Amino acid sequence: MTGPGSVLLVGSVPLSSVAEVMSTCAERLGDTCRRLPDGEAGGWVNLPAATLGRAHGLELVASRIFPGTTHEVRTWRMQPGTPPDDIRYAPTGYIDTARSSYAEFVKLLAAGRVAAGTRFQVSLPTAYATIAMSLVAEEVVAALPGYERLVLGEVDAICALIPHAQLALQWDVALEVIDVLENQKPVVATQLGADGVAEALARACNRVPADVEVGVHLCYGNPGGKHLIEPADLGKLVHLSNRLFARLARPLTWLHMPVPIARDDDAYFAPLDRLALPAGTELFLGLIHPGDGIEGARRRITAARRHVAGFGVATECGMRFFPPAIIGELLTLQREAAALVGV
Repeated sequence: MTGPGSVLLVGSVPLSSVAEVMSTCAERLGDTCRRLPDGEAGGWVNLPAATLGRAHGLELVASRIFPGTTHEVRTWRMQPGTPPDDIRYAPTGYIDTARSSYAEFVKLLAAGRVAAGTRFQVSLPTAYATIAMSLVAEEVVAALPGYERLVLGEVDAICALIPHAQLALQWDVALEVIDVLENQKPVVATQLGADGVAEALARACNRVPADVEVGVHLCYGNPGGKHLIEPADLGKLVHLSNRLFARLARPLTWLHMPVPIARDDDAYFAPLDRLALPAGTELFLGLIHPGDGIEGARRRITAARRHVAGFGVATECGMRFFPPAIIGELLTLQREAAALVGV
């Protein structure tokens, strides 16, 4: 992939307002980016995690600071004697966030500061992400169906608010990769497995109307700007992706996979030989890192090309942990790297 749409913005952009995020990204990237996020206004899991504090049927058991961040993570459990189906969750706040951010998008579009044909991108944590980060591990799988119903209902509402031709929705998949694929929560991994993760992700994608774009961002997290676990290669993500493709009832618009800064070797990219990417699905590789600029991107692009053709570029994860002062430069780097993809 090269030219229009060859850059994907994963989601978080640490600028001062939604309008600044969208206008800066549109100005720096031009038509190389066809989808504009709001920079994750309100945070990634901040809003839905706060929802658990207002849920009926849960009680707080612990609080800690998430490694590498200043983010407080509270841990809840079901109140004794409360069946999972009896838990009543409060709204996450993402519907209101999408409404207000889309209003800013419309203003910029009308002012000519966003290219015609650009879509407003809503990036959401999966239901699993919130529950797994916020509930005791032994109760995650039992509580997941009820919370998933809330999340997918809110997706219905967001899709009813925003014209489908202007909407793109991305599911952010990190904790499933760490907890299940990398077996960091054995009690959950044993119950779900890669097939369980693929089935839940397929339900989330299939819930999005066919005329709304939908994408999947696979990740190993990046609190403090670094993966929680550095992947040995792309094998587990390819394995999960192929299982997801087999379960989809609608087209997947795009798939994103991360590439660590240190990996420009064949061993990391070789599993892409087995990726059964459906026709029409865009692949983005998160190989842009400010630490080694365009030359590092060039090395990773060259290595990836030996195993897959026709991909776009992105950062490894969101940009929330980069200093705001370098965001403009980092966006320009993504545009320059996109030009390399077509060389």
